[in-house]
Amino acid sequence: MQGFFLVHQNDEYEKFDVKCELHPEFSKTEVPKEQQELFIEVENTNNVIKSLQNTTDAIKTKYFSKLITLAQAGLVGETAQPALASKALEKLKEEIILIEGQRIKNDYMKKLGAKTILLCSAVFVLHLFLNAFSPTLPYTMYCITFIGALIGTWISFGARKFKLEFIQLSIIEEDMMTPMIRLIYIGLCSVIFLLFLNTQIIEINIGNLSTANIKDSTEIQAAIGILCGLVESKIGLNIYKKAVTILGEK
Repeated sequence: MQGFFLVHQNDEYEKFDVKCELHPEFSKTEVPKEQQELFIEVENTNNVIKSLQNTTDAIKTKYFSKLITLAQAGLVGETAQPALASKALEKLKEEIILIEGQRIKNDYMKKLGAKTILLCSAVFVLHLFLNAFSPTLPYTMYCITFIGALIGTWISFGARKFKLEFIQLSIIEEDMMTPMIRLIYIGLCSVIFLLFLNTQIIEINIGNLSTANIKDSTEIQAAIGILCGLVESKIGLNIYKKAVTILGEK
């Protein structure tokens, strides 16, 4: 198959950048579907390689060299083999996931864990401070739920990201929240959820768990927070839907 592209390393403006240009002879000819798909996948893979953090330039160079070679094999020359190059690209992705995936996941879990400990400590200190001035107000309940949500969020990440996909090496969370923003967001969602339960806007009756005895049980308050953290990808949306149901959608 005739290759429709010119592929070379583009160091003029950016390091680790593949430049794929349509060959002048084929500027008015439709590019075969296989080469179109390979071109897009090469560009996407290149973006992930460039975005890898805490990876040495020597290792990135190894990935990049393989990417250039397979892109040229599939897109350039009179004997281009896009199908074979696509298979080689999948193998390269698997190699990168194998080498980088464990480190990236563990690094994120460490960062998320450190932020969790920091926020839990801050909330606990705030609880002690507020309780010293107004011990009769229900600060404790909301603080316990907030802390439970933080712990649940950390556990949730490990469960949800059991195995990282290739694109997640670049963007580990689809909503692109930083660890601190994510924790604060889920913590506040859990507090709002507890407020809804306390005001009986929402009712829960599962076994011994009932909205009627939330105020009297520290374990239930913590459990609610942990549950909110475990379903952190859904909790904000569910609260929004409940608010729309109550107030009516405009």
